[in-house]
Amino acid sequence: MKIGKKLAVRDYTKFFIYFLIFIGVSAWTLYTPLMGDDLQFVTKSIREIVYSGYNEYFSWIGRFWGQSIARFLILTNGVVSALLNGGCFTLLILLINSLSKNSENATSPLKCVILSVLTIGFIPTFGETVLWRSGSGNYLWMTTICLLFLYYLKKVKFENGKFLLNIFLFILGCFLALLSGWSNENTGLGIIILSAFIIFVHPGKRLSYLKTLIWFVSIIGYIFLIEAPGNKVRLGAEANVPMVKRAILNFVESNKEFWTYDVTVILTILFFCVFSIVLTNWNIKSVTSNLEIIVYFLTGILVIYMLAAAPDGSSIHRAYFGGVIFMIISIGKCIPDNMSTVMVNNLVVSVIMIALFFGICRFSSGLVDSICTDHAYRQRYALIENLIKREGRNKVISIPKLSYSPRTEYSLHWEIKDNYNDYPNTVYKPYFKIKGITLKK
Repeated sequence: MKIGKKLAVRDYTKFFIYFLIFIGVSAWTLYTPLMGDDLQFVTKSIREIVYSGYNEYFSWIGRFWGQSIARFLILTNGVVSALLNGGCFTLLILLINSLSKNSENATSPLKCVILSVLTIGFIPTFGETVLWRSGSGNYLWMTTICLLFLYYLKKVKFENGKFLLNIFLFILGCFLALLSGWSNENTGLGIIILSAFIIFVHPGKRLSYLKTLIWFVSIIGYIFLIEAPGNKVRLGAEANVPMVKRAILNFVESNKEFWTYDVTVILTILFFCVFSIVLTNWNIKSVTSNLEIIVYFLTGILVIYMLAAAPDGSSIHRAYFGGVIFMIISIGKCIPDNMSTVMVNNLVVSVIMIALFFGICRFSSGLVDSICTDHAYRQRYALIENLIKREGRNKVISIPKLSYSPRTEYSLHWEIKDNYNDYPNTVYKPYFKIKGITLKK
């Protein structure tokens, strides 16, 4: 009975943690107004979303699914969009905790708290990857689908005698594989590597031929992504430069960016500290599990360094999203599931506590900064509406600089320019149905 009560308390505690995350991110999303590309992604129907995604695939970018989800979040902007986004973020945290488990036994609430704080505190450019609808669709949602695919590969088993169930599971797996490979250019390749490890190196009892076919579907999805005709338009002259050559030329800059960005530096140090726990308990029976930790970490590094081949290079930190999530999972796999029964080196505990403290400080200052920025944007949009009522829509509207200057990665901000033909001035025009907008001198 005592064991049953302990498990019940654990489950209720973790449910309460996930519920708080869901309510918090949902409310935060609801308060964050549409900004930047959100203003030009406004659509009126699902049919228009599909058409826009199809047209964009051939004219600008291959991320059909991420862009379509972003447009759907903008279409349902308000309570529905906020709840969906909060639910997706909560599912991301849940999957990180699930993929970080070292056994089938329940993990302690303390480990759940640690991984939740690491995720919320160290997600690259939280504002652009979680709160910004255009970014959320491409990073939060697609990465969550990728983790769902990995969870599927680890948990689903095709059993003899269950024909209809196996067909359903196979179709579901193919769908998740297609979306995962078709997620984004660097995370998609990372998923192909991790899923290959799960299927071929860590298959459990025996190799599943159906999962092998599903893995090939993820490769097909990745091919659809990188071979999109719109990518050549987006790359411009760089489209003629081989990807490998671009990566080599930009490697030094990518390396510098990785080791000067606080998120990747702290997570790397934390990984090697907690990995020392694993090394002290190394034995021949745990070789595959320990190898899985290394594969997750190195895949995360690879996903980030792949940005050397990207047109924007490694300076756009929101593209680190998938790689950082893989790094956090590798850290989670180093942490014992039941921390209360395991003696951990004092130095490791100290490093974990420092990382958590840094993450909490980063999150708390980011939250305040984000709320202040969102309030300033709400004031700006109200001012624009008032100017439209006074001056009409056929004039170029001039407005002052934002009343608050954002300071952290948790905020969204693209200041308008003097020229109304520059970005982001151009996205205000269709959203507010005005002739143009400029910055007041």
